[in-house]
Amino acid sequence: MSSKRPGFRLSTIIACLVTMFCIGIVYLWSVFQQPVIDHFGWDVSAVTMVSSSIVFFYVLGSLFGGILSDRLNPRIVTIMGAVLLSLGLFLTSILGSAHSWLIYLTYGACSGIGVGFAYSAPLNCIQKWYPHRRGFATGISVCAFGLATVVLGPLIEYFINRFGVPGAFRTLAFTFPVIVIIAGLFIVNPSKEYLDSLNLPVAQANQRQYTTKEALKTLEFWSLALSELFLPAAYMMIIPRIKTLGLLRDLTPAMTTITVSLTGIASAVSRLVAASASDKLGRAWTIWSLAAVMLVASVLMVFARGWLYIVAVLLIVCGYSGPAGIYPAMCTDAFGTKYSGANYGCCFMFLGVSAPLFTFLSTRISASGAETGNYTASFIVAAAGCIVPLIMLPLYNVARRRHAPRDEAMMAAAASEETSSEG
Repeated sequence: MSSKRPGFRLSTIIACLVTMFCIGIVYLWSVFQQPVIDHFGWDVSAVTMVSSSIVFFYVLGSLFGGILSDRLNPRIVTIMGAVLLSLGLFLTSILGSAHSWLIYLTYGACSGIGVGFAYSAPLNCIQKWYPHRRGFATGISVCAFGLATVVLGPLIEYFINRFGVPGAFRTLAFTFPVIVIIAGLFIVNPSKEYLDSLNLPVAQANQRQYTTKEALKTLEFWSLALSELFLPAAYMMIIPRIKTLGLLRDLTPAMTTITVSLTGIASAVSRLVAASASDKLGRAWTIWSLAAVMLVASVLMVFARGWLYIVAVLLIVCGYSGPAGIYPAMCTDAFGTKYSGANYGCCFMFLGVSAPLFTFLSTRISASGAETGNYTASFIVAAAGCIVPLIMLPLYNVARRRHAPRDEAMMAAAASEETSSEG
């Protein structure tokens, strides 16, 4: 990890990864859902959208956290996120059965926004430490985030069994967020000395820095945004139903549990492998390939049974998770690092809209699926959603090639004016 370069701080990289791992606890609603329903006597319908709401607020928090991290020290934004996460978990622990809707504000909004803050700051920071390997940088970050679902799921189940639902939330409120606060003290942006030692290509070192207002006017931005909106459709439709649908597709209860565990591993691995591969294969074409895989897997889900069902589920998870480490790097490639937090935060908001949109849509068009196991309409919509990134990502490449000469000319003109003024 370039540890011999002057000014390199391994402690910052480790702190960023520790933070990303710890905040993954809020993505484990599937572990909490049934115990929460049983403990409070809530109706299932009262909490069905909690998972989607937390994705929305986490993405919203990433937007505002990104804007703040562009202006403030990433250490401050990370610690702010940890405090909000802790507060949300604690407030959730004291909810009563008569106020079930408040879980959307405590666990969903407060903790979700906190995770967004603590997600965007280290993600932007680690990209700045690895401008020469942005795919790798974002890949290891989101891989650490994804690993939480594999490693921490059993731990949370232990907390629930040992302390009960309120006690489990309180335990989480005062453990992992505290670790994030400590890690946040070590998160700092790289020094000019370190960046100079990388000897970046002139075009990259002098890259034009787009403001968010400028980025919103480009085809590159909307190509990325629409891809992020439609690519997750299949994932959002299958993830809440992996176990129930698996039982209807000839899997035993043990096999459905194994499938859920495998999704966590597939998610973490695909995030790292796809993002690292994009440094060499090209980012847009890497995501394009993953979208094509999801398209095939979505069609398979219409009729897949047994082991073919498991394969289709894992392909959908890989197709959704892999781009998570690529989109931030693509956004930085296109618009520069200076405003990367705000720029990607705006793009990321489309993922936040995607979660509740496709969850709601699937519920409406496949209302009888829970009894019949027939989600054909949902998976046809999911397959159709994959076509959008297959169209938009080549357009992103076309726009990048078209804008590159113009951006270089603008940067050269700015450099010339600066030299003249110095003279």
